[in-house]
Amino acid sequence: MLKRVAIEDVQLGMFVHKLEGSWLSHPFWKSKFLLTDPDQLAELKDSAVPGILIDTDRGADVAARPAPSRIERPTTTPLSPAQFGRATRSPVIAQPRARADALGTQPFDPLSKLPRATQEEMPTAMALARRSTQAVRKIFQQARLGKAVKLIKLDTMIDEISSSVQRNPHAFTGIARMKKDNEYLYMHAIAVCALMINLARQLNLSPEEVRQAGLAGMLMDIGMSHIPQEIYDKDGPLTETEMAIVKTHTTVAYDLLAAGGDIPEAVLDVCLHHHERLDGSGYPHGLTGKQIGLFARMAAVCDAYDAMTSNRPQKVGADPSDALVRLGEDGRYDPVIFDALIRSIGIYPIGSLVRLRSNRLAIVIAQGQDDLTLPQVRVFYSVDLGKLVPVEEIDLSNCYGQDQIAMRELPSNWSFDNWDKMSAQLIDGSFRRG
Repeated sequence: MLKRVAIEDVQLGMFVHKLEGSWLSHPFWKSKFLLTDPDQLAELKDSAVPGILIDTDRGADVAARPAPSRIERPTTTPLSPAQFGRATRSPVIAQPRARADALGTQPFDPLSKLPRATQEEMPTAMALARRSTQAVRKIFQQARLGKAVKLIKLDTMIDEISSSVQRNPHAFTGIARMKKDNEYLYMHAIAVCALMINLARQLNLSPEEVRQAGLAGMLMDIGMSHIPQEIYDKDGPLTETEMAIVKTHTTVAYDLLAAGGDIPEAVLDVCLHHHERLDGSGYPHGLTGKQIGLFARMAAVCDAYDAMTSNRPQKVGADPSDALVRLGEDGRYDPVIFDALIRSIGIYPIGSLVRLRSNRLAIVIAQGQDDLTLPQVRVFYSVDLGKLVPVEEIDLSNCYGQDQIAMRELPSNWSFDNWDKMSAQLIDGSFRRG
């Protein structure tokens, strides 16, 4: 039976079913676990969590309080409303609610599934991406130090990313493409997590399978934390020896997470086999076709797509739509899964550079509701004039055919200063000429 317990009444032996509040308000990486460690109990009671749900069928119940020997009447004046518990809650919890009530609105629920327009979801997605990157960095740093990875709190983070993707399947995946060099590994984990969730939903997998797909995408490269930094950051081709070292990240990830004992087998399989390819050319086992599990085949294409479209010290990322063309021509990825990926992110993913029939350049900022060939774009450059022009937003599905996409364009073919920064500003609407 599920029962809510105030934080001061939590005891060792209880099975935590859910932690109340944001996943940033507590130090744990998983929301469901048996509480057996006194240090964990102390951390929990020191956190901003107001209470928890316990499962009394899987752990201890609340200890019965001794009955008072007699009932004492108050000898002082009655407490005013301001002195009751509700008025003395931690300001971390009470203040946002008070501000929301003063405005006559409710605070946004990060687990809401209600659809939102891309531009409406963007600020939420940006904040979630930043928080998630910080969390993944901590997990990977633990792994680098050789510590056992405690996956407490990941459940809630996966739920929030999944909810963002469900509210709008393009905003979070678009944001996750915007990586800084020193955060690439962590942002790559977040991006692949979102792509896997989006793809799993497109394939009509069950809610639990969607969750596991997201977890697999987030953790599959945790073995890279053991690769020497000089190899990871190398500006140029790797030697045969260096490549052999990099390839060990699959088995390192598997061994590291399997030792924890609480990772689903499907997730472990992705860690080990996300670099396998249908033709047997992958590693570490050279599997072919359906020898490769479903999640691993999904991870292969999501991993490759994000890697191709990301800027790295040694290369400039491919345009998203160009990356899809190249992946489709590769032939080593499951074609059914690849088609589902295209449906999930669009023929022209957010961030794609396109030329319109009006001979202007534009960047894709949102997908069309009914036609993947007619996304929403922001025009910013005139090819005829050879210069930047005032930004104009066009919904190609609702402009009565006055303009359409004529062709894809490669940013590298144009002399834009810092295209990575410029494209990010065009997407979030902050770009200004001059």
